[in-house]
Amino acid sequence: MARVFTREKFNIYHNGAKIAIVDAHHDGKMEPHSHAFFEMVYVQSGFTLHSCNGEVRMLSTGDWFFVRPGEEHSYINAYGFKIYNCIFMEEILGADLPDLRKLPGLDYLLSDSWMPDPGTTDPVTFDRILHVDVSDRRNVEAALERIQSECDNRQTGWELSAKSKLLSLLIRYSRLYEVQKGRQKNTASDYYMYIYKILQYVNDHYQEDINMADLSQVTGLSVDYMARRFKAVMNMSPSEYIRRFRVAKAMELLSDTDLPIAQIAAETGFSDISLFSRVFKNTVGLPPASYRKNLPVGE
Repeated sequence: MARVFTREKFNIYHNGAKIAIVDAHHDGKMEPHSHAFFEMVYVQSGFTLHSCNGEVRMLSTGDWFFVRPGEEHSYINAYGFKIYNCIFMEEILGADLPDLRKLPGLDYLLSDSWMPDPGTTDPVTFDRILHVDVSDRRNVEAALERIQSECDNRQTGWELSAKSKLLSLLIRYSRLYEVQKGRQKNTASDYYMYIYKILQYVNDHYQEDINMADLSQVTGLSVDYMARRFKAVMNMSPSEYIRRFRVAKAMELLSDTDLPIAQIAAETGFSDISLFSRVFKNTVGLPPASYRKNLPVGE
């Protein structure tokens, strides 16, 4: 059974506060868990596979997303994954909550009736992952750090000040959501859905030899246009995404199994062990055998 972070644990860890900013650095995996509060996560650096509501997506630098109360999620095979966790109780939003629920993106994420029908998937799990442009990343980080400063110093009126800064951050999230959805609506082709198709195809076929022509065929777009659209949304090329996805899967097998490295290479879509070792080392900084040898005890 997945671990649950309760309101009681929140109160104990954060001394009765209704909001907190937690810096976290993950390598390896974090087991599935859920919590009784909202979690807004901004990725400072690194990458990981992230499972939420049964969907697995790659997260990397500049991604910004929500996890709602009761949702089960986990980080799978994180590498150098540094994040800001902005965690807060619903009641800190107080009388502003109804107005926040009218804003794009937040209407769904802050809803009190968000659970999908049994047997269906959550249609907005992908949409809720925003990709902050390089030029704006420092602004988002600074906004989180201002909340963190209030929470750490706890000067007179700190929770009111932290709340006002949280409201500004939520509005920033909503505006970015609207911009990204607006790009989708204003394009002749719904390229966000094309990106989703690519992510799903990689998830289903990463063990196979995937080339750009395959992704072009999946989306119905030309190779060049598909690649440009993918990079604009994901901040990396399709080839880089495939490499990172495969490496993350290889990290999982190195951690959880005793399979020979040659077999792991084959099972994660690499044509030969030398290519696998080279790509793995370039991505993680260690050859696969060294990575396995240096895993923490119990990993």
